[in-house]
Amino acid sequence: MNKDEILSKHKQENRFGDEREKNIRIRRDAFSLGGVVVLGCFFMMLKIWKDQYPADIFALFACQGGLSCLYEWSQLRQKKHLVWGILLMVITALCVFIFCRHLLA
Repeated sequence: MNKDEILSKHKQENRFGDEREKNIRIRRDAFSLGGVVVLGCFFMMLKIWKDQYPADIFALFACQGGLSCLYEWSQLRQKKHLVWGILLMVITALCVFIFCRHLLA
């Protein structure tokens, strides 16, 4: 390979940023998700304390987990991710149903 081919290949590999930027984005996403989980758990405890069912917040958590698993399955094709993704999406649908039923009752 000549110099131009090597440079174009390197540009193609790093079109979404270098390794440091990729690691920073991954850590950023994990850090922000951690904050959302802590805040969501706080809201769930408040709803339980007020004798309300926290199906809406639980549906958000289950949906996030399910979509993460399904995305991971689409990239890795590992059966465990598909199973967990489907299970969490079913739980999401049940929680949305319960939330809507309590909302309309």
